[in-house]
Amino acid sequence: MKVSEIRVGRYPPALYLEQERPVLDVVKGMAEKWVRHCPLIDSSERLVGMVSIRDIVNFLGGGPLYEKYASTNGLFDALRSVEAKEISYKPPFVRLDDDFAEVIETMLERRVGALAVVDGDMRLKGVVSERHIVALFADTKTYVKVKELMNTPLISLPPEAPIIEGQREMTRHRIRRIPLVTGTALKGIVTVKDVVKYYAEPGTLSLLERGEEEKVHSTPLSYIASHPVITVEPDVDVGDAISLMRRHGIGSLVVVEEGRPIGMFSERDVVTKLPQIKGVEIFVDEVERRIVASRVSF
Repeated sequence: MKVSEIRVGRYPPALYLEQERPVLDVVKGMAEKWVRHCPLIDSSERLVGMVSIRDIVNFLGGGPLYEKYASTNGLFDALRSVEAKEISYKPPFVRLDDDFAEVIETMLERRVGALAVVDGDMRLKGVVSERHIVALFADTKTYVKVKELMNTPLISLPPEAPIIEGQREMTRHRIRRIPLVTGTALKGIVTVKDVVKYYAEPGTLSLLERGEEEKVHSTPLSYIASHPVITVEPDVDVGDAISLMRRHGIGSLVVVEEGRPIGMFSERDVVTKLPQIKGVEIFVDEVERRIVASRVSF
């Protein structure tokens, strides 16, 4: 079956902008639509680029993009003057007439977080993200444990750490979430979406416009953190962990052992690591629109 027949993903994308729009519009759009990717189009609606939320966190103070564009004249000026295309990348894509199985294979083999969907003339039609792919996994045992896919050691910060420190850690380690930990106690979790939402708030933008950038960057992470934190134990089957994320509408779980946080498990780990586990076979059922993954040899 073709992508156009199954329509896995979002059609049209929740957010897309012309490449000349300022970065500020990307920030506001991501916060409003609660998405991690913004495809960019030209005047003929052809796909020309993509901005990821990691690029935005980097731009807002997390890394080299901030130093390049915002360190001289200030972040607010950069948000208004820098065009989105300047911080974009050339995105992987699939076409509407591609087979559904090819989309899944492209996501799993390229280990990317999102694919643009285009027609024969490269006009943007939709987006398929790892959230859409993980949602297709059947509720079955994979015979793979969370600890085989999780990311360790756990990168965490105390609740009182400033938001700029969280951004730098996210950029440095290429991660999307930072649990807030005091001792061994989980106090919350901050995601890249939380960060971008904070910067898009009118109060934050007013501070930046007045040149109070340091005040914004020093905001404690606890101010924007999500509660409660959903956890999973390391010996839980990956299939059960996926079901748990679905049930709570989240993309990650903090892995805890004897009450102590030890790692992170996310949708991205499912997409990028599960196919690499020895003995795991992945079957794409186009008719049922689902993915069956299971370890068949050990």
